[in-house]
Amino acid sequence: MPEILIAGIGNRYMGDDGFGPKVIDALMRRDLPDSVELRDVGLCGVTLAPDLADYELVIFVDAVQKGGKPGTIYRSEIKAEQVEGPKPGEVMSSFTFSVHETRLEELLLFAKAIGTLPPATIVIGCEVLEVKLGESLSREVDAAVPRAVELILDELQGYCERK
Repeated sequence: MPEILIAGIGNRYMGDDGFGPKVIDALMRRDLPDSVELRDVGLCGVTLAPDLADYELVIFVDAVQKGGKPGTIYRSEIKAEQVEGPKPGEVMSSFTFSVHETRLEELLLFAKAIGTLPPATIVIGCEVLEVKLGESLSREVDAAVPRAVELILDELQGYCERK
């Protein structure tokens, strides 16, 4: 059974928002260990939370808007103990059906509340240029796909060496 999930978040029909699924496509062409599951989760939102219990490590790949240069790759790591539990009443108020409506932070809070948050979560984000109707990524974001793949492969190697 896979112990690592790499989840591509985004809408592949909205330009640069399709970054996560495009990285998953690129990873599918690589020879990965059996312990890794690749999944295009689209706009799944908190509906993914119950599935997270099956993994020791989850790597989310998503398009982000932080105000940086388009194509910039960001990496952040979140340990389960760093995620504070939601206050009473917050869990259901944050429940929607899209990560982009919900925010990844709320997905993690919901997973913690229901006891499915994995020990480690890594987020690989790419600064977008534009989110508009179309299946093509901008030149800058498209160029970031192989860089994200290499970063993820490095993460997998480091994880396997620590085990």
